[in-house]
Amino acid sequence: MFEAPARIAVKCESCDLDYSELERGSRWAGLLTILIAVLLICAAMGIDILIQPPFWLQAVFWSVTTIAAVLGGLRLYKTALLYAQYEAKLEKENADI
Repeated sequence: MFEAPARIAVKCESCDLDYSELERGSRWAGLLTILIAVLLICAAMGIDILIQPPFWLQAVFWSVTTIAAVLGGLRLYKTALLYAQYEAKLEKENADI
């Protein structure tokens, strides 16, 4: 389904389903990324206030966590959006018959 870490492929490699006619989730991906960033910033500030770990540990932990959260969130969001649009398209086609 994905040709890059967070980019939907044009068509499925296994079943040749064409994704090009469906919205692939690029419009609201920026808003999702901002929401994830705000949550991670709040978590980082809370941990810094409560535990006060060394800077190098925070840099390593939060860089990995940020990349994983953004890529995971985008993949989940785009998959759910693509699935919902595909289902709506099938319902519309069945209603037209």
